[in-house]
Amino acid sequence: MHIFSAILFAAITFSAQAQNQGKAILSLGYNYSLPTGAFKSDLISNGSARGFTGDLMFTINHKWSVGLGFGFQDYYQKYPRAIYPTGNHEETSAVLSNSIQALPVIAKGTFMPLAGKAGLVQPYITAGAGLSFVSFRQYLGAFGNVSSSASFAAQGGAGVIIPFKKNSATGINIGADYNYVRYQHFGYSNLNNLSFHAGVHFPLK
Repeated sequence: MHIFSAILFAAITFSAQAQNQGKAILSLGYNYSLPTGAFKSDLISNGSARGFTGDLMFTINHKWSVGLGFGFQDYYQKYPRAIYPTGNHEETSAVLSNSIQALPVIAKGTFMPLAGKAGLVQPYITAGAGLSFVSFRQYLGAFGNVSSSASFAAQGGAGVIIPFKKNSATGINIGADYNYVRYQHFGYSNLNNLSFHAGVHFPLK
């Protein structure tokens, strides 16, 4: 939490400075997410096509910008009927279903190495940290467990911005991110995932 607070404070400070130096850039897009590691093996093996992502960034100079990233992803998995241990050496035959909704809020920075140079496509890399607000519902037959929590999250990614025309600040944003989410509930750990996004990128002023 202290790490997140420091990063958020730095992002807000840089953003305030950037507002006086540059412009605000908004990116909005569709997001597809693939669970990885324990998230995939223990909870959700299917990819999620139900998501969106957005960034509100403020330019410091041609190559650097800082701001906040946000999004939403809805995961769901139903497993065939099987035998599950239910405590006190008992076993139950039931259908298991997992439903997870994640809403990340990330303080982040973006670097565009070719910004300011002639060329249609602008590659970028990005990194940040913050919180992921997670709602988890697990049902074993008619019995369910529900948990809502906020977990530390970190993100690293890369992509390209394709302007609609030469030297335009408006264009298409295509990229991928790896998201680390430190989740610890019901005996499960981490909701790490790989996400792919595509959308629009445009200045607000």
